[in-house]
This record gives sequence, C-alpha cells and structure tokens, in this order.
Amino acid sequence: MLCKILPTVNMSPLFKSFITLCVLAILFTSCDKEQEVTPAYLHLTKFSFSSDPNSQGLGTSEIIGAKVFVNGAEIGNFELPVTIPVLSSGNSIVEVFPNIKENGVSSNQKYYKPYNSYVDTLMLAPGRIDTIRPSSTYRTNCKFEWIEDFEDQAISLIESGLDNTLDSIVVLPTNTPGVDQPFAGSNYCGFISIPEDTSVIFERSTLRTFTVPNLGTSVYVELDIKTNLDVQIGIYSDDNIDIIQSPVMVVYNTKGNWKKIYVNLASETGDLSTNTKIRVFIGTYKENGDTEDKYIYLDNLKLVYLQ
Repeated sequence: MLCKILPTVNMSPLFKSFITLCVLAILFTSCDKEQEVTPAYLHLTKFSFSSDPNSQGLGTSEIIGAKVFVNGAEIGNFELPVTIPVLSSGNSIVEVFPNIKENGVSSNQKYYKPYNSYVDTLMLAPGRIDTIRPSSTYRTNCKFEWIEDFEDQAISLIESGLDNTLDSIVVLPTNTPGVDQPFAGSNYCGFISIPEDTSVIFERSTLRTFTVPNLGTSVYVELDIKTNLDVQIGIYSDDNIDIIQSPVMVVYNTKGNWKKIYVNLASETGDLSTNTKIRVFIGTYKENGDTEDKYIYLDNLKLVYLQ
C-alpha cells in the first residue's frame, strides 16, 4: 500500500499568533467557568401591613413591589412575590423597602416614604432559597393632618367649587349590599349616588385647612375608593392673597373593585410659599343623558407626610 506523504505546511507568524490567541481564549473560558459563583436565592412574599387604628387610621395598603438591598448594596426593584439571586453568602443583612403605585400609575412604582422598611438577618448559602415574609407599619415620624374614616358617622368634607348637588354624600354601614369592602375593621364608609339622566358637578373639600411642608417634600393623600365615575383629586391653596385650585390626578372607573390610591401632592405643594394653607378636594362631573346610575364609595382618607 502506498502512503501519501503530506507536504509540510509553513505557518506564517500572523497565523501562529491567531492560533495562540484561540488556545488562550479557550483556556480563559474554561477558567471563567470554573470560577463562576453559585448564587443564593431570596424568595420574597407580598408585604403585610398594620397600623394603630386609633391614631393612624385603618391599615389598608397596596404594596405591589419592593426595592431590595443586601449588605447595603442595592439589588433592584421587583414586583412581589418574587425569587431573586444574590451573590452573597454567610451572615447577611437584607433590607426590603415597600413600593407602591404613586398617583395610580403602574409604571411609577416608588418607595412609599411613610412606610417602614423591613430588615432581616439571614445566613445565606449558595444554591439555597431563603424565604422572607416582609411586613411594615407607619414610621414613627409620620404626621397625620387629616383622617376621615366615617366611623363617627360624621363627614369632614364640605361643598366647594361649582358643586350643584344637594346632600349627595352620605354615610353607609359597610354591611350594606353593594359596598363589598375587601378589608376588615371598617364599619362605615362614605357614599355618593348620582341618578341617571342628570347633569351633575360634585365636589367636596376638607372642612379644615392645613399647613404642610413645601420645598419639594412629599405630602400624600391616601384613600380607598370604588367608583364607576372618573374622580378628580387635588388641592385648594390659599396664601391670603389668592385661592387657587390645582388638580393632581384622576382616579378612573375601578370596574366594581375597591382600589387603594396614593396621591403625591408634591407637584403642587412643593412650590407653595411658607404658611400657605391647603384644602384637599374630591370631585367629578356627570353629563345629562347618561342612562346608568353612578356611584362613588370612599373610605380611609388620610393626609400624611413625614415630619
């Protein structure tokens, strides 16, 4: 049998360099794979929340997400519940900040400053999943300027603006058919009924005026609401010269469900001069010819900020 002798290949210096780089790349890739770190995992359930009903009102909340820190390093913002990998092991401090939908906007998730963060210390291990069940309360330096929960069956809201309704807001027991509140602890709520085929401007503002922080400080209105009308929320500001009405946000038809809303008034209160007084208002408009009875249920209204 004849054997074919292959000619000797003369490699150029450039080709030799290319081969060398390929070999080194393979070696480094192998080393990187060997050095990959197995993460530990954190499983975060949804937040629970509680309050002192005597001084802080009922503890209704809608905490939809969290900002997570491990040993002081920010891991990120996440919707809850979630399982996340972390490149930490051993004794670790985990801090979880509750995020809400500010001004009702899903894409505007922010840490709600009146709520405490949750802190836990865990012994993290690579590949293991540790579960955290975060809880929160109001921070001790919260100032509640106004709480209206209707529990005394009185109403701290008065007619304002171009309101043309008469006795249109009443207090209802929460066991009344149609109320269907999803939270315990409330015995009464506010109710506005607007019959079909009427043209109505409804507006109520707080009986009292309030002096709140300015200079960009966040000042919040909290409320629980169920409505089949679009409802405007905002403030009247009074600097002893002018009274100005400033809408802040619209709560849209809640489709038969109660919604927890957090309204940040800072866009309007931040530039107010010192000692300007404000009133919070809630209003809506219904055109004649609408053949559906309209309603608004309200509960647990609060004006709150950090001192």
